[in-house]
Amino acid sequence: MKRSPLRRSDPTSRASVPVFKPRACRVCTSKFTPTRGFVSWCSPECGFELSTEKVRKAAAKQALADRRETRAKLEKLKTRSQWLKEAQVAFNAFIRLRDAAQPCISCRRFHQGEWHAGHYLSTGARPELRFDEDNVHKQCAPCNTHLHGNLVLYREGLIERRGADVVARLEGPHGPLHQSIEDLKAIKAKYRALTKELTK
Repeated sequence: MKRSPLRRSDPTSRASVPVFKPRACRVCTSKFTPTRGFVSWCSPECGFELSTEKVRKAAAKQALADRRETRAKLEKLKTRSQWLKEAQVAFNAFIRLRDAAQPCISCRRFHQGEWHAGHYLSTGARPELRFDEDNVHKQCAPCNTHLHGNLVLYREGLIERRGADVVARLEGPHGPLHQSIEDLKAIKAKYRALTKELTK
C-alpha cells in the first residue's frame, strides 16, 4: 500500500495570536495590556478585589429584592385599622408642617413644647372629617390634650383663619363616609408627597 508523503504544516499559515490594546484596570486604573479580551484587571490582586466587589453588589441587590418582597407581603397582611393609623400619621405630619409658622389655633401661643394636629370636630364624633384639612390645625399639647381641644377658643381661631362659612360647613350635617384600604393608601401617599414638597 503506497503511503502519501508526510506533509509538515506551515507555521505561517496558522492563525495569528490576537494582540489587545492597552486598557485601564477597573480597580487601580493603571494601564496594562491584557492577554485575553475579557480581562479587565491588571494583577491577581486587582482581579480578586473586582470579583469580591461583584459578589458584594450581587448580595446587596438580592438583599434589596428580599426586603421589597417582605415589605409587599407584610403590606398585604395589614388590617384596615393599621392603614388608617398610617394615613393619620402622614396627614398629621402635613398639618403640623403646613401650620409651622402659625401659633396654636386655640390659645394663639408659640412655645417650645410638643405640637399636635388637633381636630376641631373629633374623629369619634365626626369620623367623616378625619382628613378634612379645614377641620385640623396645629395645636399645642396643653390645649389638645389637657383642655380636650379647648374648643371654644378653637372655634374663634378657626373663624379668624378660615371664615364663618367654613365653620358652618364643618358643623353642618355630613353623610357617612367609608374609606376602603385603597382609599387610605391613597391618602397616605398624598400627604407624604405634600409633606415632601413643603420640606424642599
